[in-house]
Amino acid sequence: MSNTDPQFNLTSGPLRSTVTIELHTHYATQAWAGRLPNREENIYGIIGLPRFITIMNIIRLDALADNPYADLWMLLLEERLLVARDGMNALIGSMEVVFSQVPEMMTVEGSASIKPARFPVFASTQLGFIAVYLLTDYDTLMRKALLAQHMALLTRAQMNDLRQTAGKLIRSILVQAQKYQRIAVCRQDIREGNARAIAATEQVGPVPEDIFDGRRRSNYAPPLRQSDVHIDGAAVSVAETELEDEVEEPGDDDDAA
Repeated sequence: MSNTDPQFNLTSGPLRSTVTIELHTHYATQAWAGRLPNREENIYGIIGLPRFITIMNIIRLDALADNPYADLWMLLLEERLLVARDGMNALIGSMEVVFSQVPEMMTVEGSASIKPARFPVFASTQLGFIAVYLLTDYDTLMRKALLAQHMALLTRAQMNDLRQTAGKLIRSILVQAQKYQRIAVCRQDIREGNARAIAATEQVGPVPEDIFDGRRRSNYAPPLRQSDVHIDGAAVSVAETELEDEVEEPGDDDDAA
């Protein structure tokens, strides 16, 4: 059979994958589900992970539409997520000191739920997955902390302090994301200074220059759709930039040096 035979398929279909999260503590499942508001007790609501993932999908679509405000939000949430993960991993690392109190003649296995909660994950953005990783880190920490409290390695007060500190890392991300508001504007609108640009500026203020010209963006932001990008202080055509990446003329390195 030749490659030109009609029965020979040169293309493949789209990739598909099923992702499921497994949580072992009720603290983590509560964070996944979120918290309903209670006005009588003055408790405000907090979105759960599914809603966070939806918001990140919306921000990505807005960024694809060349919305610089969406770029700003994506960068902000990425930075906060990475800081939160570092903080959570530091707390997990601190549990090694706690369990070092166990006598050498004792063997302690990690704790796990006999019936863990499983949830499907429908995320189309990398930041959505990073948030899921943060939640699994939280679940891991709580499993270790609950076991340590059970074994008298942590007091109830120490356990509550640890839970509050770790929970705040997740809640701060969720509370920040639920503040996102869609703004119908793109970079071209701002260049033209039209009515949409004026309304956006009045609503949330101007876009930082390094965000507008693309010098500072999330590592997971989609490619800029605008005709110009900012490189080392100069505006360079996207088409020219792509061409230079593909074709290197002799002497380019020497000239750059």
